[in-house]
Amino acid sequence: MSCKLKFEKPAEKAISSLPEMVSKRIHKRLEELAQEPSCEERLKGKLKNLCKMRIGNYRVIYYLLPCTVIIIRIGKRESFYEKL
Repeated sequence: MSCKLKFEKPAEKAISSLPEMVSKRIHKRLEELAQEPSCEERLKGKLKNLCKMRIGNYRVIYYLLPCTVIIIRIGKRESFYEKL
């Protein structure tokens, strides 16, 4: 069962500015997520409804809806949590 991937503007902008090799790796993992949507790791506190995926030094925050995965944010680990 393949679900739909939707990118919010910040995630779309971030992935387009990444190096091609990193971008391809993230796209591959997101396609796998769309095939089998699940929460890899839940965030805590006020962000407890969101899920996090680790891809090397990058993090992806997403939200699961029935057969839709909404990608909220993509960024490097060291500065990723400061802007949340």
